[in-house]
Amino acid sequence: MNFRLNKKTKTIAALIIAGSLFLSVPFLFSGFGFVILFAMVPVLFLEHYTRVNKIRFRYLYIYLTLLIWNAITTYWIAYAKFMGAIGAIVLNSLSFTIVLILFGWFRKRFGKGVGYLFLIFGWIAWEHLMIEGELNWPWLMLGNGFASSYKVVQWYEFTGVLGGSLWALLTSLLIFDIITGGGNCATKKEIKVKNFSLIALIIVPIFISHAMYISYKEAENPREFLIVQPNIDPYVDKFGGMTQKEQDDVLIKMLDENIGDSTLFVIAPETFTSGIVENEPYSSDSFNRFYRTMQRHGNAHLIIGASTHYLYPESDYPLSKRPSYTSRRINNGWYDSYNTAIFLDSTGKYELYHKSKLVPLVEFMPFPKYLGGFRLLVIELGGYFGSYGTQKERSVFTSRDSGIVIGTAICYESVYGNYYREYIHKGANVMSIITNDGWWLDSPGYRQHLWFDQLRAIETRRSIARCGNTGVSALINQRGDISASTEWWTRSVLKGKLNLNEKITTFVKYGDFIGRIAYASMLIFIALAILSLLKISAKAKE
Repeated sequence: MNFRLNKKTKTIAALIIAGSLFLSVPFLFSGFGFVILFAMVPVLFLEHYTRVNKIRFRYLYIYLTLLIWNAITTYWIAYAKFMGAIGAIVLNSLSFTIVLILFGWFRKRFGKGVGYLFLIFGWIAWEHLMIEGELNWPWLMLGNGFASSYKVVQWYEFTGVLGGSLWALLTSLLIFDIITGGGNCATKKEIKVKNFSLIALIIVPIFISHAMYISYKEAENPREFLIVQPNIDPYVDKFGGMTQKEQDDVLIKMLDENIGDSTLFVIAPETFTSGIVENEPYSSDSFNRFYRTMQRHGNAHLIIGASTHYLYPESDYPLSKRPSYTSRRINNGWYDSYNTAIFLDSTGKYELYHKSKLVPLVEFMPFPKYLGGFRLLVIELGGYFGSYGTQKERSVFTSRDSGIVIGTAICYESVYGNYYREYIHKGANVMSIITNDGWWLDSPGYRQHLWFDQLRAIETRRSIARCGNTGVSALINQRGDISASTEWWTRSVLKGKLNLNEKITTFVKYGDFIGRIAYASMLIFIALAILSLLKISAKAKE
């Protein structure tokens, strides 16, 4: 059998490979964030080539490109639940394929300029929806691709991550337009203008960013933090291999051996302890063990992750009155479960913060009224199934001397810049992030999460004490530098100082304004689409 690939097939295959690799590399390899600037160029050429050559089912090739990108960069979700990974990869790829389909439609109906504008605003509007919507998954926003090259996006303190998405889309579109449209320019002057614009578009933001990085100076007001990384295997030991007391003893021993007189905060990982009833936390042996530990270290405060439960008063909420859509029955009443950060000091004072940006298909089922039956796609972590409860607003913890106001983002919450800034609005002058990335094993997942946290430091100009159960734990300064870190999958501690900051950045003040503008602009494109469809309908009736 003589099987030969024709030229068109080879070209399409080459563009699919180039597009998926260029989009993937920034999320896989440290220091290659700049690749995201032209990562969309092969995708645009694929759309152009298949359209010009009238290739059948041409958008399937674009979908395949985005599917490969999503699979290469987020396959690690499958370590927790295979069907959950399939759902995330398939749906995210499909959503951006739809944006590209609409880009082709607008260009055909209204010309190249309107098509380009729709691609820019439509893509960013969809990323904005992935941040703010019920079914949210912002992991692969183009702006996140710069995370491993954070020194080139110091201006995220003004724009947030969507400023990076805008930069990447503009650059890719201009490169594509120069290559495909250069021969059609009326004069050499127009070609020179486009070439100069491209050079400026690449160089100016990088120059500004490096100038900001070099000139940024933190106010010197250091506070000492101790980060404890107990490295409890989430698949083997966390939920069965070790008792809670054995796990507590590991962490307490590490804490006692490394805490100092100047240590003000001890940070422990997400969901380290469990079974704590918020109505009476001192009924928990684990809670009491940590309270007694803090009594021995009078100056320090502890932030530790826990799975907690709140029992609603039966007099207020009989079985006929459900308190919330996440609550469940227990005996003659109701209770809610939470992924919680507990703040505890030596006096016994404690405060709770409930994680409220939950992982879709892991910690909550989106649109429960309509999708409640799709249990197959839900990822079960640590034997817990069902939607966690949340709280309406962010809250922060304050040290006894009121000098430190610390926000605590739990795991997935640190991926959302617009959400994360709310801790700063509540007064946080330093941040902590607690997580358990061990679910993803030794994969790009935990590295990507760490890189994204560096972007949060830049957007808010707040230092971060980051604690991961299995790593990587880190101290991150206000420029996004990792000043110290632990190794992956090791039992270790990290002690160091972080500076506080009271200043409010433009992004913290105004939030995701680029996303809001793009989202609002969809009204214009919807109006254009309606007018076009009405014209088509009128012509059809003639």
